[in-house]
Amino acid sequence: MSGKLTAISGRWGTAVALSALLGCSAPATGAPAPAAPVVSRTAARLDDLQRRITGDLAGLRASEKLNHHRIEGGVASCMRAAGHPYRAVPFVDYYRDFTDADLGYGIGHATVFDAVTDGGRRVVLNELAFARLERAGVLEPTVAPADVPALNACRARVHYRSYFDVEPPPGAYQLAGFEDLLDPVAADPAVVAAMSPYRDCMKQKYGYDVPDRDDFLFAPRLNRADAPADGAPAGRAWTREIAALNAALAADTDCRRPAYRQAMTLLAPRLAPWEAKHRAQLDAIRSVWKQRVRAAAKLGR
Repeated sequence: MSGKLTAISGRWGTAVALSALLGCSAPATGAPAPAAPVVSRTAARLDDLQRRITGDLAGLRASEKLNHHRIEGGVASCMRAAGHPYRAVPFVDYYRDFTDADLGYGIGHATVFDAVTDGGRRVVLNELAFARLERAGVLEPTVAPADVPALNACRARVHYRSYFDVEPPPGAYQLAGFEDLLDPVAADPAVVAAMSPYRDCMKQKYGYDVPDRDDFLFAPRLNRADAPADGAPAGRAWTREIAALNAALAADTDCRRPAYRQAMTLLAPRLAPWEAKHRAQLDAIRSVWKQRVRAAAKLGR
């Protein structure tokens, strides 16, 4: 689930309709006990760090807009210069239904620190977004067969990138995994011990055989072809797939929760020193995101 994990309008006025498409699942074993304040605060700080590095909603939307202007404008100019017709793909906002809350640490890292409150929301948002872009003709530019070689040559100039494939600022990839922050905590004996019953819990309590948690989490459970179109109700197939996804992730959350709480408690005092250590890098990355927002605003609609 690394990379892009997100139809109904993104405005909260349609939140009921969107939530129906995302699906709602009850916790696997009833409502869990409230997280200790230190755990919830630490999770929120980790989410904030993730957004500062890999982009908040404003930064990602601005990057999409700039990319569309640069990539599609560049391909169109290249095709004209080569004497071939080309219609730029329309701009469709990949992140239309996202909120900043969907852009935190999430569950895409497959670590003990994976969020325990998100469920499969971001996975579903990704599939809905890709389905929406596909239906709008964004994913594959359409040209006549005779123009395909010219299009390939022009797209090679922009490294075959799509406008919604947002490249984070320089240095972001080096920080985004938080290896020097999270790996020592994950390897702490207390966290390892708290995680050791996980596989038995998944099997005995929920019936899932999980020899490898990465494979379990990243197993394909949604069929994009079943994703409902804007304004359409979810069909039976999509509803079943959402239910299966939510059930699997709810079980994972329940069985991982003791280790998660232990890990977040140990992580809490390490966050401020890590931020101080990487202050210059964090500030430089954030500056680029802000610059993109300013540049995109100058493009207009």
